[in-house]
Amino acid sequence: MTYLRESAQEVKSHDQEQIEQAVRGYRQAKGTIRRYYYKDKLRRRIKKRLKKQPKMLVAYNTKIIAAILLKDIDIVDVCVDNSITLRCRCKTTDGLLDLDKLVASGELDELFSLAMRCLINERVIASVSISREAFKNCLKSLNADAG
Repeated sequence: MTYLRESAQEVKSHDQEQIEQAVRGYRQAKGTIRRYYYKDKLRRRIKKRLKKQPKMLVAYNTKIIAAILLKDIDIVDVCVDNSITLRCRCKTTDGLLDLDKLVASGELDELFSLAMRCLINERVIASVSISREAFKNCLKSLNADAG
């Protein structure tokens, strides 16, 4: 997970305009083909920035970071203890709800499982969850900030 933290920092350390353009294009695009175009563009831009990461992880970290960025979520930190904690900042209520959907859909489970499998060279099943209490507190906070 250190690699994921470093990847997120590497992406942030460069000019954000190109990343933000691809994210905006994705959100504004009509139709699946146009959205795929911008999603692919975002992934290529992220991948291009991950020069310090092991090549075997670049594709997985790119997918994880892109999935999160497309939902208006910012990776703040990745902590490893008894479990792996991914701290995110949701800028909007929609971003928080999208994060919840991303977790509920199992998409993050699959992406983290693939990345972990690549690292330890064994079959791994990752389970990503959001504490209901933390979710409610974040939702209250975002709603209070909105007025």
